[in-house]
Amino acid sequence: MLQILARGGGDAVRDDTFSERLGTIPHPKGQEILVKVLATSINPVDTKVRMRTPSSTHVVLGHDTNGMIVDTGEEVTRFKKGDHVYFMGQGKYPGSFAQYQLADARTAALTPRISSYAEAAVLPVVTFTAYDALFTRLGYISAGYANTGKTILIIGGAGGVGSMAIQLAKWVGLTVIATASREETVDWCKDMGADFVITHHGDLVDQVRALGIQWVDSIFCTTHLSAHWGAMAELIEPQGAIALIDDPDGPLDIRLFKTKSARICWEFALVRTMYETSDMQMQGFTLTKIAQLIDSGKIRSPLTETLYGLTVRNVQKAHIRQESNTMVGKQAIIISP
Repeated sequence: MLQILARGGGDAVRDDTFSERLGTIPHPKGQEILVKVLATSINPVDTKVRMRTPSSTHVVLGHDTNGMIVDTGEEVTRFKKGDHVYFMGQGKYPGSFAQYQLADARTAALTPRISSYAEAAVLPVVTFTAYDALFTRLGYISAGYANTGKTILIIGGAGGVGSMAIQLAKWVGLTVIATASREETVDWCKDMGADFVITHHGDLVDQVRALGIQWVDSIFCTTHLSAHWGAMAELIEPQGAIALIDDPDGPLDIRLFKTKSARICWEFALVRTMYETSDMQMQGFTLTKIAQLIDSGKIRSPLTETLYGLTVRNVQKAHIRQESNTMVGKQAIIISP
């Protein structure tokens, strides 16, 4: 099978960073499923893994998969051959920039019925991250309009995670303040359902207060954590909650939040599979719920750009685009027609 390799530490614009390899199609065992990859996507985690991998190492990246099951391990009961599934990759398996991929059946779910290959492929990482941040880390109730009267500030509303966080927050009744920086990203956040859009290049505190809002009940910071640390301390409600996914530039003073008794937690979508936690099956259950929300029209895919074909050039283009810091929504790569 064809796989696209990335050289550790390689600059995306260099032609020697990505290469092809013909690998052996693996055989699933136990709880594993073997999936023919129909479409994949790219996330910030892919570029970070590439840059943090030793230069002597080549890896198959890709953490989003939409595909069809072609074989199952002897312990798999939830799926059968021919089922179309989507899932997030697991560190112990090569990624989805390949024609075939292994996965743990407990982490997968049936693909949304109304989604195209590309629309479904961009969902797993960003939608699971947003769902887990809102309903596990921040503690909101995951039911329609169940949190009416509460306000959330989503810093970085136009990226993949922000796009889904806005939609999920609106589904459960939250008032959403999103940040963006350009006209097109402001329009995108509004299209996703944000009640208010402010610029993260300006003073967040002044802009939120200008809306007549003194404090917000929660904050979900998806980008530029260090730059907004002080503003978050000012804006969070006493005893409020904050979820973070972006790596800080350096040490941060957590004492700023002491007098607010604020709860601060990290959201890392791959924690359950990385450590094979006792609740690892929640990954599959959550993706099942997300598929239901897609099929019922409550939320929609953040797909904005599509590339066609599993090629070195397409994977390179996707990495360059991801690292441009101008991406709105998400991009997909169609692998099998």
